[in-house]
Amino acid sequence: MIERPHTQMPVWQKTMQLIHLIYTVSATFPESEKEGLGRKIKNRLTDIPVSIASALGSGIQPGSSAHLRHALEAITEVETLLYVATRVSILRPNEFEQFQDELVAIQQELMSLISRVDKKKR
Repeated sequence: MIERPHTQMPVWQKTMQLIHLIYTVSATFPESEKEGLGRKIKNRLTDIPVSIASALGSGIQPGSSAHLRHALEAITEVETLLYVATRVSILRPNEFEQFQDELVAIQQELMSLISRVDKKKR
């Protein structure tokens, strides 16, 4: 496998680990929700590393911040969808808390990265 610059970023690596965890848990969702809520969670979740790759794959470009902000939006949406899954008893509260902690850590790293990218653009 060819190494790409974004794959070396800790924030991208953490996101990939979280994807693995959430995919594993979402496989246990009731059949009625695997294509509904489960699909929505996975779609938005995978948007996060894709946006990071778009932002950093070819070095920092004028649109890099916009891609990283898109990743931040996806994090907020994933957290909300996971909260919904918890409220309707599909996800256990301790699972939600674990995922939320990971999402917050990723969000903080992304915000720091956005600040660095914005400073570099100046």
